[in-house]
Amino acid sequence: MSKKEVKHTRSMNRKEFIKTCSALGIGAWMFPSLLTGCSSEEDAFPEFEVNFAGKVLIVGAGAAGITAGYVLSQYGIDFEIIEAAPVYGGRVKEAVNFADFPIDLGAEWIHTDATILPVLINDPEVDASIDLINYSPESLYVWNNNKLKKRNFFTNFYGELKFKSTTWYSFFDNYMIPAVRNKLTLNSPVSHIDYSSDKVSITNTNNEVFEGDRLILTVPLTILKQNSINFNPPLPDRKINALNEIEMPDGIKVFMEFSERFYPDLTYDGGLSAILNETDGEKIYYDAAFGKDTNKNILGLFTVGKPASQYTDIATDAELIQYILNELDQMFDGKATPNYVKHVTQNWTNEPYIGGSYTHGDNSSASPVLKEPIDGKIYFAGETYAPEDYATVHGAAQSAFVAVEEILKG
Repeated sequence: MSKKEVKHTRSMNRKEFIKTCSALGIGAWMFPSLLTGCSSEEDAFPEFEVNFAGKVLIVGAGAAGITAGYVLSQYGIDFEIIEAAPVYGGRVKEAVNFADFPIDLGAEWIHTDATILPVLINDPEVDASIDLINYSPESLYVWNNNKLKKRNFFTNFYGELKFKSTTWYSFFDNYMIPAVRNKLTLNSPVSHIDYSSDKVSITNTNNEVFEGDRLILTVPLTILKQNSINFNPPLPDRKINALNEIEMPDGIKVFMEFSERFYPDLTYDGGLSAILNETDGEKIYYDAAFGKDTNKNILGLFTVGKPASQYTDIATDAELIQYILNELDQMFDGKATPNYVKHVTQNWTNEPYIGGSYTHGDNSSASPVLKEPIDGKIYFAGETYAPEDYATVHGAAQSAFVAVEEILKG
């Protein structure tokens, strides 16, 4: 079967933006251009001799875990995915009944060009035609020092791709989950990983044991840092030190429907300079219905890092939405509260088995150590371990390709 590898394409401006803003899950300072959903020969995953015929255990069924299982299935390798939550997807999540179009409660933007989608599908016989839109805001404002200021000039340089009538969640659900569904165990939090022998043994909180020859660990960074998984032997000190160099700060998304639109396409809180401060994070309000086939007025709030903590720490959902409405009333002359219809919240900080947003900050020094396999038995995949574009969905999937290739080459 012909294999495809991940293509690393991104403008320098976007690369510098993602480097400084880390896992903000939003926009790129680049000229907008919608590319077709096709791939070329240079995308082809190089064929190599497979020197592995055992079983691979995969912990975590997010973008990386699903992709790892999917690629292993293409090679005919036995595998099993163990997921702690009652659903698969990880930080890729969808709200399907909130509006008349699906909404990404998790990762939303496509932080590269459109050719990445057929590359991830990794099968030239599959039709990878997916409707995308240029997310190129026509109205951009900043809220700073209690003043709302128009900054439409910057819309000339701001654009990125989004799904038009689907989501990142549906991408995995449609193209990859059918190949891994029968190998997926949900509601199975891993408490112990033993790699002291030739085999790798996993024990979950129900004392069920899974055994394999190799392990791909795709749990979020926060889970490893919380020491909720016991390793035997313990993780090497250099691995622990590298983990401690990287942060996965607070993150939350809130979507609100209003009976009337009173907001611009995009509003940055704190001024444009705020998005260049990688230590603090980012906060934006954006028109979630932009480019969608809908008449609904859906406003999204996305915030990560220090700005997110004031929201993730609010005790109840009712208090949270009131806090946000008060803020919007201040920004938009009291128009939010009288036009409010309903909302949906996804607090990623409080989400069990996740506990935060995305890899944040400059991980260049820790990255090589983080990616190192342990004893040729435990391999790592996820947005933290992406070969280049960390803190992105496609980067997480790319890291799974890397881990699978390392295992299969032996």
